[in-house]
Amino acid sequence: MDLKCIIIDDDQYAIDALVKYINEMPGLSVHQTFQKPLEALISTNDQVDFIFLDIEMPEISGLELAESLRSKTKFLIFTTSHPSYALKAFDLHADQYLLKPISFSKFALAINYLLKNNQDSLKVKPEVKEEQITPVKKDRLQFIKADQKYAYHYIDPNEIVYVAAAKNYVVIHTAKEQFVTHMGLNHIDAALSKDDFIRISKSYLIAKNAIKKIDGSNIKLKNCDIDFQVGGAYRTAFLAFMNASMLMP
Repeated sequence: MDLKCIIIDDDQYAIDALVKYINEMPGLSVHQTFQKPLEALISTNDQVDFIFLDIEMPEISGLELAESLRSKTKFLIFTTSHPSYALKAFDLHADQYLLKPISFSKFALAINYLLKNNQDSLKVKPEVKEEQITPVKKDRLQFIKADQKYAYHYIDPNEIVYVAAAKNYVVIHTAKEQFVTHMGLNHIDAALSKDDFIRISKSYLIAKNAIKKIDGSNIKLKNCDIDFQVGGAYRTAFLAFMNASMLMP
């Protein structure tokens, strides 16, 4: 039996595109579509497998809607033109965060990833060949993909304070702004100079020159209100960095 999909988006063109993509995926079928979010809230009673949800919509936002609908679906996928909601989306236990315009290859890889990692609970097996990740070979991060097609942000590595992982995305924090891009933290780690940055946990990479205070495993950074903890697997490397950087009498 095909996996049931619901699409909620106030843009009919976006709905039509997702309907086409779902119909091209083996084992998936469109169960319902909604252009009005309040109608989706009232009418979605059945348990389904996928909900594709826009964020900026009239009457009720996709983030507000997700709080009510998350329990009704196995997979929640946000489809939006705005990268700034990524952290809030993952706080709501989103499984994917796809930035418009969404190509079929991007859509298929996202579905393939979810099905591949949940085959024990799903009968449908993915048939889309997963794209191999090409390691980043540069030693300096410069451009990252923005939220629009063919658009990129230039980021000066000297301005980065820390980088946080958010599932299949990373959030790059500078002193003045933040950037969300579809990339793993390992990619960013490989792209940044080891002389300037250090990995402190599975979720965080920090700039060495941004460190303000170290208290045991607790780290405070400049221009940052949150505290960071050094993970056990990264403690040895961090202590080595500290010892090498220590001013001794």
